[in-house]
Amino acid sequence: MTSLSTQPTPGSLLQGLLPREHGVWFQLGLPLATALFVSGAPAGALWLSGAALACLLAHEPVLLLLGHRGARRGERDGARARRWGLLVGALGALAFLLGARALPAEARPFLVLPVILGGEVLLLAWKRQERTLSGEVLAALALGAWAVPIAMAGGLPASTALTLWGTYGLSFGLATLAVRTVIASHRPHAHRERLRCTGAAFVAAVLVTALLWALAAGLNPARVLALLPVGLVALGLCVALPSPRQLHAIGWTLGVAGTLTLVLLGVGLS
Repeated sequence: MTSLSTQPTPGSLLQGLLPREHGVWFQLGLPLATALFVSGAPAGALWLSGAALACLLAHEPVLLLLGHRGARRGERDGARARRWGLLVGALGALAFLLGARALPAEARPFLVLPVILGGEVLLLAWKRQERTLSGEVLAALALGAWAVPIAMAGGLPASTALTLWGTYGLSFGLATLAVRTVIASHRPHAHRERLRCTGAAFVAAVLVTALLWALAAGLNPARVLALLPVGLVALGLCVALPSPRQLHAIGWTLGVAGTLTLVLLGVGLS
């Protein structure tokens, strides 16, 4: 009788090496999809999208190699994580160089946004602070920042591209705050009413301020309305404080709201 092979099957080669947090796919995918739509997806935008995806795919291997997933996992999966990290890192660097070369000259300085913010995220990961509120908000901003040069690759002005990034950055920031408020409200001895009031008041204040600024700036109504879907869901979460057992459903609800933001921004920016 022949023995069964102990080599990992193709389907298991990336097991445990992909991002654990499903929300990061929305935080990267929605701004990128919007930027590609409004820019017309020229070659430079596609290359930079590949570089952004490579950065996301390298995140989990980096955490594993830093020892943040435990010594046992480091011993078991360290070699795979190193190979996968080097592969996506090399492909990402190549895509970044090709994308930067294809960008209009006025768009190239904006490449520093995802680079600097990504470096800050890596520094927080090194210090084991990536799961703090500031770390999660910074990660969302870093992922969304790729949309600025990608949008400008199609000739959009910097102000329009920054509006796209700012809309998603604000939306994801409020969503992160709301989810953390929900989790904190169900901890032992938590002051639920205080958390409910402070969370809802902060989200409402930020949302109203952003809407008033957008209206005063004379933005397209669709761009103004794009602030509402995720913001209103975040406000509802702070008021209702549902059980953390519903986090999966909450995540999908925020994803649907983010998709509505994509549609409104696509209309407003195109």
